[in-house]
Amino acid sequence: MKTLILTVSTGQGHNSTASAIHSYLTASGSECRTLDACYYVNKILGFTVSKGYMLSVDSFSKSYANIYEKLEKRRPSKRLTKSAAFNVVASKLRDYINDYEPDVVVCTHIFAALAVENLLQKHQISCKTIGIVTDFTIHPYWEDVTNFDYIVFPSERLAWQCRKKGFKPSQMLPFGIPINPKFSTKVDKKTARERLCLYPDVPTITVMSGSMCYGGLTNTVKKLDKLKKCFQIIAVCGSSEEEFNKLTKANFKHKVLKLGYTDKISLIMDASDCILTKPGGLSTSEALAKGLPMILTTPIPGHEERNLTFLLNSGAAMAVSDNCPVEEIVWQFLSDEVIRKDMSEAAKKLGKPNAVKTLGDFIMKLK
Repeated sequence: MKTLILTVSTGQGHNSTASAIHSYLTASGSECRTLDACYYVNKILGFTVSKGYMLSVDSFSKSYANIYEKLEKRRPSKRLTKSAAFNVVASKLRDYINDYEPDVVVCTHIFAALAVENLLQKHQISCKTIGIVTDFTIHPYWEDVTNFDYIVFPSERLAWQCRKKGFKPSQMLPFGIPINPKFSTKVDKKTARERLCLYPDVPTITVMSGSMCYGGLTNTVKKLDKLKKCFQIIAVCGSSEEEFNKLTKANFKHKVLKLGYTDKISLIMDASDCILTKPGGLSTSEALAKGLPMILTTPIPGHEERNLTFLLNSGAAMAVSDNCPVEEIVWQFLSDEVIRKDMSEAAKKLGKPNAVKTLGDFIMKLK
């Protein structure tokens, strides 16, 4: 069994999904390769797509939001898959795919999927194809890849959207977003806190920035520190050295565990009563797998705004807004045991902790 996974580096979510699938398949005895489609075609193209995406959502967020909304309202069309740019990308991928001869091609990003769709329309590849939606919405252009054999999406609650985008029930796989299998296991709160050198019986809030460090983490922790409540904070800065330096220089009344990049997110979630983060598809899927309530802030325009709406409507999250600041939301959460219990139950119902196993086993049976 040979599987080719195609990803694109816009943030880390798509690569994390690709890595989780790759690890599961190889551990199951399948031959597997992962390829960044844009970087493979041209390093400059790969760099431009990656940095261009981050620049768009950071410096031109309103424009990005407007473009996203217009794309949602456009009529489905195959024109993009036949554009000059995708013809070039598809041509190079065709040669790679035909040389490798995979049984299955899995795409964790819509750009890769569009290139593969180009090849399917021309009947230039004959393997099975699977697209992975890594957000809680079927965002624009997935309706342009309906020649794929299967589409994996986060929840049965998105089946209506899938059908609206043109997918048949036989193509639809509501397996969940594939995440690292370590998020399918859980350590009890007290033990997790002790392992992190935290107070074992004190409510714990995790504040986590994404891979692009949105939200001003240190300022957020300072606001929470002013609350006259008994709780402790885990602050995770990710890969931002600048933010970590700000955090380490600050003094707080509450106990604050200050972390930069860490591979202990699973343990941190186990230690937490709630996580405050931006609504990325992967990070929220990991929290849902743990049954962990979320307080969501600073969504990237477009898809993350849709994630936020979906998670709010599902009861698994609360949201920071201009008229309801983060300290007020956290105060509400800490003050109401019913809210905490209801949000945790909603997260458990929505979570798909075994998504990567479900998909991996499905792929292994395709040949």
